[in-house]
Amino acid sequence: MAKVVVHVDDVDKVTMAQGNVHNLLAAMPTSEIVMVVNGPAVTTLTGDKWTAFLQANPMVEVDACQNALRSHQIATTDLVAGAKVVPAGVVRIVELETQGFSYLKP
Repeated sequence: MAKVVVHVDDVDKVTMAQGNVHNLLAAMPTSEIVMVVNGPAVTTLTGDKWTAFLQANPMVEVDACQNALRSHQIATTDLVAGAKVVPAGVVRIVELETQGFSYLKP
């Protein structure tokens, strides 16, 4: 089983990141995947693109950076269902890497 943290901080890379996760799960269905969304990409966590992705991939954890939400003035109540808020995206990535997760950034 692979353990992968996917870092998404660019709005233009969200679709690619979701595609990477889809491909990874198709090849390695027992993978543990956490997507950490921070920077400007956090603004996409209020839209349908993530709703459909999360519904199709309930085994994928999607973490939203509280710092990025605050800087982009997004309330946690505006996030898509299933997104989890973490205090700091960069800290979450480091924590996951120390737990043996491989880092992937599309």
